[in-house]
Amino acid sequence: MLKLGGRLVILMLALLLGLLPAAAQDNDASTLVIGINAEVLSLDPHHVPGAIIGNRVYHMIFDSLTRTGSDGSVQPMLATEWRSVSDNQWVFTLRSGVRFQDGTPLTAADAAFSLNRLLFSENESFIRSSFLPYISSVEATGDLELTITTPNTDPLLPLRLASPYAAIMPQAYVESKTFEELQTAPIGAGPYRVESLTPGDRLVLARHDDYWMGQPAAERIVLRVIPEVSTRVAALRSGEVDFITTVSPDLVDELDAVDGLRVDRVSVYNYMLIYFNTKQGPTANPLIRRALALSIDREALANDLWGGRVRVMNDYLLPGEFSYDPDRPIFPYDPAEAQRLMAEAGYNGEVIEFTPPSTYYTNGELVTNVINEMWRAVGFNVDYKPLDTAAWADRSLAGNNIATLQSFGTAGDPATSSIIQTWNSWMGAYYTPSDEFKALAAEAAASLDPDVRQRNYRRIIEILDADVPFTPLYQSVEFYAMKDGIQWNPHPEFYIDPRPGALTLG
Repeated sequence: MLKLGGRLVILMLALLLGLLPAAAQDNDASTLVIGINAEVLSLDPHHVPGAIIGNRVYHMIFDSLTRTGSDGSVQPMLATEWRSVSDNQWVFTLRSGVRFQDGTPLTAADAAFSLNRLLFSENESFIRSSFLPYISSVEATGDLELTITTPNTDPLLPLRLASPYAAIMPQAYVESKTFEELQTAPIGAGPYRVESLTPGDRLVLARHDDYWMGQPAAERIVLRVIPEVSTRVAALRSGEVDFITTVSPDLVDELDAVDGLRVDRVSVYNYMLIYFNTKQGPTANPLIRRALALSIDREALANDLWGGRVRVMNDYLLPGEFSYDPDRPIFPYDPAEAQRLMAEAGYNGEVIEFTPPSTYYTNGELVTNVINEMWRAVGFNVDYKPLDTAAWADRSLAGNNIATLQSFGTAGDPATSSIIQTWNSWMGAYYTPSDEFKALAAEAAASLDPDVRQRNYRRIIEILDADVPFTPLYQSVEFYAMKDGIQWNPHPEFYIDPRPGALTLG
């Protein structure tokens, strides 16, 4: 008891003296406390899977060469300009006067080192496949000049690099640390630096006072991991947090009615889907995959579970994306045809393992509960097991899902979309695109001819219709709730942008 009492005394003294970034700092008026639904697997953006939570967190710590505006345009960031100097070479001019969070100045050597680390380091990287097919080499060709060579003509390279996963880090700092140290204590050029990390609890970020865009509004940002939406809402209503992500739609009106709180929403460059394992289990049969897809009433999901606040998917692309077909009908709901396909496939009650994440996606568990019932209603024997985020991520990366809930994102063009890139990554364990698919995607990505690109992408859509490696549900909408005094600009790529001009505190 004396030992426990001594620990409690030390903890209380530390809190009183401000030695721990916990509740005392959380209540500081200069600190913005955000309740988030999940934590990143690592703070090293070069060696993780692409994920919504990564978009949220890395964008606060790191800057990249370019960024995507809320309107989908490519905008300068650490690069002020760029130009194509040949069919397969781009030159980027870097911004002068930028300092990393450790005080060292940004150079082209740092940028080249960072992108080469992302592309070619010996450590395993789950995000690398989103970039490696499009970049052959990166080199500093001047103090503030970077030259990137591509294997083919790539008009979309500046858009590809507008990603927090293409973060620029200081070479000297990275080389002074072990790989393991960089997973929890990286340095970037973004508006906030990592102050402390308590796994499973919180990430504390301190303001980068020499940030090139100016001083951000909050001295600190505390990202508190609160997986359950009801607990996040309770924390906001009690004043424990200032801002929460991933609000379920059934709570929007309730929170909007609370004095001093409001809800913001944004349609994002992302849609929800069910993906299937095409290589093992009952879903290895395309007839079963097609039957599962036909058994989902997407309009019921949108109207009954989302109050009509989401758009039912009619294509594998999103409105505003090149080659999107606005006249294509929504994905059909036809339980009778589903049962016919089940009979044709010889389905005899084989178990369909359905292992979605329980709290990661807005409204995700409610949606998958209903999909589970829809599948059971047509005669599928479903083993429905919602998983916590860590278990779901582990299972997904290991290639062990048979069916699960997932989201696919885009940066505004099919060549940057998950439907083209994802199957080159860990999701290749679930579906191997045909040689025709790969050739069409490669030709479209390198082509400047809109007719070629249109033809190729619509043919890829036909292949997806036939193969059914996944089935789209609805375009994602993100709801955020916060105190009235907070002013910010919600971004369609899930960013919580704390930069000057993007976020102010009342």
